[in-house]
Amino acid sequence: MNKMIAVRALIAVLSLGVTGIALSQDELNESQINTILSTAFTDLKNVPVSACITLPGAAAELPADVETASLQTMEGKVRKDVEALIRNGLITVQFNTGKGAPTVKKPGYTAIEKEVSLSHVEVTPLGKSFYRYDESKSSGALNGKKGLYTDNRFCAHIVYGGMEKFMQPTKNPFDNNPHLVTWVDFLWKPDESKTAWLADKDLGSSLGFFPKKDGWAHRGILLEQNDDGRWELGTEPYTIRW
Repeated sequence: MNKMIAVRALIAVLSLGVTGIALSQDELNESQINTILSTAFTDLKNVPVSACITLPGAAAELPADVETASLQTMEGKVRKDVEALIRNGLITVQFNTGKGAPTVKKPGYTAIEKEVSLSHVEVTPLGKSFYRYDESKSSGALNGKKGLYTDNRFCAHIVYGGMEKFMQPTKNPFDNNPHLVTWVDFLWKPDESKTAWLADKDLGSSLGFFPKKDGWAHRGILLEQNDDGRWELGTEPYTIRW
């Protein structure tokens, strides 16, 4: 079955359930979901990508050598978001340190060799408290192998606004995974009181945060049961994976 069709079908199946229903004490309910998510979001690895600034230029986990051009505009000036990350003490950059291939983490893959101008980027002690390195593999093939995508991000703390609704827990109909899953819609916004650098408009405006008129952004996330029957965030919770 085509993956996209399967994903749509799964959402349709989940949507058949009653949302936000009162469940018995040993089943999932709104209070449990709020506890799971409010706890999970204290760890910046779990906040939505739209709460993060993504450093331009694919590279391995910092410190790393990146292509200088990726840090610059077409006119050769330092990008405003990069300049703001430096100005707010999140990273240090040594520009034009030499020529060669950027530092790229591709275990089991062959890096594309280049002779380009490189700049060395490091995370400061302050930056480490907001830093997040993400890896994901493409579903398609690159030279017969799945591609690996890497992102260096600086994520803001968020305010969790509560659950809007959740879909009735159900077994995924497309595989043999015995665990129940549910898709939860929730509200969030950046927490300016815990993320001082959001006051810099060049960083605050770089977030993918697009609130509704009430000031909250809407997002969905996947919860699943583990082997012990407890509900929690699974791997890649923002993706329906099966």
